[in-house]
Amino acid sequence: MIDYLLKFPSKQVAEQFGIASGYVVDNESVIETTLATHQYALHEIGEHNGTDYWFLFRDLVGLPVPQGADQFIFWASDWTVEDDAGSEIQVPRPEFNPDVPSVFWT
Repeated sequence: MIDYLLKFPSKQVAEQFGIASGYVVDNESVIETTLATHQYALHEIGEHNGTDYWFLFRDLVGLPVPQGADQFIFWASDWTVEDDAGSEIQVPRPEFNPDVPSVFWT
């Protein structure tokens, strides 16, 4: 299971990406999110700090990252870095950053 925190420059860009990737549908000009399947769950966080539009995407089965998604991934639970000793450690979720929404699944 991998969690992705996605940051879009606007709700419209998020909707366009979601439609292109198959995670939302345009139902007579009403954008509807496919919130969950047996493969993923999607949580619309919404606008934060009056600018960016955020989503939390939980990949339950190891789905391939859609083309173009890299530019919107702010954080992923499988990201790692090396510490000073050269050991690989996880990048912590950005829960105490005021520029990032604090709504996360536990």
